[in-house]
Amino acid sequence: MRGGGRMPVGTAPTVELRMAPRPENLALARLALAGVGSLAGASDGDIADLKLAVTEACTNAILHAYGDGAAGDLVVRYRVGAGRVEVEVEDDGAGFDPDDPGARASEQGGEGMGLLIIRTLTDALEIDSDPSGSCIFFSKAVGGDAQGGARPAG
Repeated sequence: MRGGGRMPVGTAPTVELRMAPRPENLALARLALAGVGSLAGASDGDIADLKLAVTEACTNAILHAYGDGAAGDLVVRYRVGAGRVEVEVEDDGAGFDPDDPGARASEQGGEGMGLLIIRTLTDALEIDSDPSGSCIFFSKAVGGDAQGGARPAG
């Protein structure tokens, strides 16, 4: 594993999921995000955007980092603070060069669109990748919508 990215283990209030890189675990990542987003007072629209972004980031890791069936861990971290939800998806599979045009959107078969989708749905996106794995960090400001505002905590 690459070592915790921006959200090291033990920093409050970080929630960490460590799971096998399998498609059936996407539901767990999405459910955890919905809970964290709800606690943060995120609107239904913000939660939907973040769920799609975490699905794309995890799917990229499952398909590309572990595409050859290699064993490893997929780690997803969530943190709430100052009106935003932060998400980090980390793998210890094959890395990639995010500046390589071949790694970006390639219209063919819908492949390569994940990072573009994440960038569109979130306020910030950072990518750290090398041959030992990748870490994708993204965040979104939350706290209300035009149809009712933030949910009360509790």
